[in-house]
Parts: sequence; structure tokens; C-alpha cells
Amino acid sequence: WTGVEQQAASPWAAATTARAMIVFKLDVVDQVVVQDYRQVKADQAEFSGHGVFMIDRSSVISAARQEPILWWFFDSEGYPPQPAHGSWHNGELILERITPQGIAEHRFAVIDGQLSYRIRVRFAQATEFQDFLSGTYRRFSGH
Repeated sequence: WTGVEQQAASPWAAATTARAMIVFKLDVVDQVVVQDYRQVKADQAEFSGHGVFMIDRSSVISAARQEPILWWFFDSEGYPPQPAHGSWHNGELILERITPQGIAEHRFAVIDGQLSYRIRVRFAQATEFQDFLSGTYRRFSGH
């Protein structure tokens, strides 16, 4: 998937636009999804990461319950990843990660053949979530 992202201002950087590419593939005998991510901002600064999604089978109580999903995201900033927890809701994967800086909510969905990815954050002192990143991506491979 390749597309354009809008990133809001944060305590670490000014608002910007970026080009990004995201690749997902099944791995480990189809038990995990591996994600590769590369972002190039308007000033040519790059950010990259590697994500691993898997169903948390230890938390599944019954077949009728939504299977919880864990996501680890290793990135070029170099901090050890905190796992995000979430599940599918009406065709959208919603994951929440708690860090010392606050809470980040990540949303993935395929809508009309395009991937939508959104991040909302609530920093430690804030009471409400605010938009942090939004991107729409088109498929560049049929695999």
C-alpha cells in the first residue's frame, strides 16, 4: 500500500505531510502478520518500522467472543515497543497502546479498496483524544 499522510503537530515535531508505504504479509505458518512501514516526510526525514500482529489465543474465552489482537511495532526511534491490544469492530481493526507519554489509538480499515490508517493520541495530561496521523493508501500489488 502506498499513500499520503497528514501528521498533526506534536511535542516532538511540527505538522507535516508525508509519503508512506505499508506492506503486510502472513508469516510463521500463517499465525502472524508482519508489517513493514516507511514514511518520508515533506522535509525528506524518514521514519520506518516493523510491526507484528497476532491473535492472543490465551485471552480467547469462547468461539463467539471477538479474538483479541496484539501488535508490537519496532521503529526507527529505537524505543522498545509496548504491545498494543485490540480487536476488529465493524470491519475496522482498533488497537490501543499505552506508553509513558500517554495512549495511542491506531485504526486500520479497508474502505472502497483503499487502506485507511488513523492514529489518535491522548497525551498524559490530556483528557481527550486528538488526531495525530491520518493516511489513505492504494494497493500497489495484487499479492
